[in-house]
Amino acid sequence: MLDDIKNYFADFDGATNICRTVALWITIALVVAFVITKVYIAVLGRRAVKAADGGVDIDKATRIVNGAWIVSALFTAVCFIIAFSSCYFVEGDAIVPILFYPLLVLAIAVVASATSLFFKPNRVVKIVCAAVCGAALICVLACMIAYYASGKAGDASSNIGLYISAAFVTAGIIALAFFADRGKRLFDTKTVTFAAVCVALSFALSYVRLFKMPMGGSITFASMLPLMLFAFMFGSRRGVLVGLIYGVLQAIQDPWIIHPAQFALDYAVAFAAIGLTGCIRDFGLFKNNMRAQFALGACIACLFRFICHYFSGVYAFGMYAEVFADQYGMPLLANEYFYSLVYQSMYLVPELAIVLAVGMTVFASGNFRRQIAMYAQRYSAAPSDTAEKVEVFDSTERADGAENAEPAENMPADGLPSDAQPSQE
Repeated sequence: MLDDIKNYFADFDGATNICRTVALWITIALVVAFVITKVYIAVLGRRAVKAADGGVDIDKATRIVNGAWIVSALFTAVCFIIAFSSCYFVEGDAIVPILFYPLLVLAIAVVASATSLFFKPNRVVKIVCAAVCGAALICVLACMIAYYASGKAGDASSNIGLYISAAFVTAGIIALAFFADRGKRLFDTKTVTFAAVCVALSFALSYVRLFKMPMGGSITFASMLPLMLFAFMFGSRRGVLVGLIYGVLQAIQDPWIIHPAQFALDYAVAFAAIGLTGCIRDFGLFKNNMRAQFALGACIACLFRFICHYFSGVYAFGMYAEVFADQYGMPLLANEYFYSLVYQSMYLVPELAIVLAVGMTVFASGNFRRQIAMYAQRYSAAPSDTAEKVEVFDSTERADGAENAEPAENMPADGLPSDAQPSQE
């Protein structure tokens, strides 16, 4: 099976594969440049502290550099999306019109709604946006049912298994998200903005594939990380909803749909599960260790995503188990439960490892942890205490100064993790 895994480090067979190879190396170059830039800023900061001459405004330089990198990342993401979309239309052999175009309309409706809510977040606009997106979603489901009923989609191994597993996993994700995140507000202008940025970045990174499995599923360059960071900052409920939207976009990018319930398990529900990354923080566990909160939340999110793909592999694609067993000379693979376990693990475990490695590297920045802590606190605390808590944090950070940047011992009482306290980096 390893021999059939496709890599994109130097694949120039067709326009889409060329784009993937170029995108992969551009992303690697950008990551290397980002690391060098951050290291250089850190070195300048340490020199400024030692010199104590005040000649270099490190905070201002850091803000400028971070802003420049955010703009660069978004510009690169937009370029990737345009390039790959063009390739798909040029090489449109894999496009199924009855599935692709309704999904495209749904994606456009979601983007238009997010834009409208950004400029006019009032009750009427919210109702109109919800109605438009709901109607588009109903059309998508109707087209999927019609496509499945036509017999062109192929046969699933067990329709009942698909429906039951999809219902139970969906209920589990919704219950965990709402039980963990009990905040009253869902979306405001800033949340919509962050959601759009994180979805765009994840969508662009999903094109940067390192390896692709023969029957679907890929190892990407930490494409789940932006969505996980959003869920960690803004909570599980918002994260699950944004992950659901991202799952629809994934269905447009790489559709492999043979059944409506399989679409839910492999796309909508599977990527909605990424929003559970924030559940550990929502429950208030490991309050003084933000990195542990993120790592455990990411593992829980990937576990639920694995369960979705696992049941899809068993009940939708289980008939291929014997084919793989014969092809690779492994009799154990003839069992669809074992086959799905092995197959899903081969790309989801490395994907999780990459996300954790990159995520822990990002969380190593004290400045990044402080920003995360402020947003997490603002969107999880009650509105009456939020402003006071953030103000306490900001004033403490300003008062500490460069020479006294070590965290105070009693700061966790203000609601911020100890590893998010001001530190000189």
